[in-house]
Amino acid sequence: MGFNIYRNHIRFFYYINGKQHAYQTKIKIDRSEWDLKTQRPKARRGEVGAQNRKITHELNEYQRIYDDLKGYYKESFTKEIIKQKFDEHFQLAKTVKKLNYSDYFHIYIQQKKDSQSVQKDSWQKYTRIHTAILELEKKNKTTYYLHDFDSAFFNDLITYYRKDKNISDNTLRRKLGFMKSFLNWCVKNGYSVNTAFKDVKIKGRETSHIALSHADLEILETIELDETKSYYRDLFLIGVYSGQRFSDYKRFDRTYIEGNNIVIRAKKTGQFSYIPLSKKLKRLLDKYDWNLHTISGQKFNDHIHEICRIAGFTEIVNRDKFFGNKKITEKIPRYKLIASHTARRTFITLSEQRGVSHSLIMKVTGIKSLKTLENYIRIDKDRLSDAILKAWD
Repeated sequence: MGFNIYRNHIRFFYYINGKQHAYQTKIKIDRSEWDLKTQRPKARRGEVGAQNRKITHELNEYQRIYDDLKGYYKESFTKEIIKQKFDEHFQLAKTVKKLNYSDYFHIYIQQKKDSQSVQKDSWQKYTRIHTAILELEKKNKTTYYLHDFDSAFFNDLITYYRKDKNISDNTLRRKLGFMKSFLNWCVKNGYSVNTAFKDVKIKGRETSHIALSHADLEILETIELDETKSYYRDLFLIGVYSGQRFSDYKRFDRTYIEGNNIVIRAKKTGQFSYIPLSKKLKRLLDKYDWNLHTISGQKFNDHIHEICRIAGFTEIVNRDKFFGNKKITEKIPRYKLIASHTARRTFITLSEQRGVSHSLIMKVTGIKSLKTLENYIRIDKDRLSDAILKAWD
C-alpha cells in the first residue's frame, strides 16, 4: 500500500489477495516535487511548501479511509468497494455511473472467484438466476437496480419461473435461496437494498426421490452388461457402498486410505467422511486400480438410466410437481428417477434399515444435521406395511 506518480497524477496502490490494484486520485503534482522514499510531496518553504502540505494531508486522508474500509469489510473487501467509497468521500462520484443490479452482481461473483470460497459448479448456480433476471429485464424493457427488488418484482420472478421456465417449487426454492444470498451480501457490505426479499418464501414439498431396495441392489450387482455399461454400473455401486456424492467418490485414490478407512473431505461442504473400506467397495476400487475415469454428472446419469432400464426397473410410478397451488402428476418409469445421487440415498436408507445408528451414518456420509439425514431416508413400504398389519390384523 502506498502512492506513486503516473503522468503527474498521484495514484494510490494497494493489494487484495496478493494482487496489486491502483486508484487514480485526480491529484496532480510535478515529479520534481515528489519524494520517492516517503511517497509524499517534498518538504518545502513558502507557497510551494504550503501546497505540498495540503497534498500530503489529502493523501493521509486516502490512507485513513482505506484503513477504515479494510477494517470494516474484512474478507468482503474488493477493489469495487474502494472505488465507490473513495469516489463518494472525495466527491468524485459524479464522474461515475450509478451502479445497477448487474454491476453489483458481477462484483459479488468476482469476489467469490477471487476468494475461492465456492466451487465452480456452485457459483455457476448463482449465474443461472442472474441470467433469468436479465431475461426479465429484456422482457420488461427495464434495467433493475437494488431498490427495485420489491414484492412486485419477486412475484414477477416467481411467475416467470413457474410459467415461462416450467420450474417446480422445490427447484424454485433453491434458486431463490441463491438470490437471497446475494442480497444478504449486499446488506452486509452496506449497499442500499430493498428488504422485501426477506419475506419471500416458497413452501418446500416432499420429494419423490427414491432409493434402491436390497432386491434392486442384488439385481444391479449381478446383471450381465457390456464393458462400458459394466464400468458405469460399478461406478454407481462404488457410490452405494461408500455413501458419498458423485463429486467425491469419483476422486477416490489410495492416498485417502487411513487404516481400514477412506478419509476424504467433501468438495461441496468441506466436511470429512470416514468410509469403512468394505470388501465390496475395496474389490471394485482394486478392479480399476483406484483410477476412476469419469464423465460429467449428466452423461453419467444417462448411463445409469439405461442400465436401470435393462435391469428391469421399468414399473410406472407417480411423480408430483408443485407450481404454487397447482399440482401436476407425471407417470414415468422408475428408472428415470434413478441417478448418481440415488447411490448415496441408497446407502443411507439401507444402512438405517440394517440397524446402523444415525450418528455412524452421519460420520460416514459427512452429514452434520439429523434433519438433513432424515431427508435422505426413504420408507421401506413393505416393511412399514408388515409392521402395521401385524399390529392390526
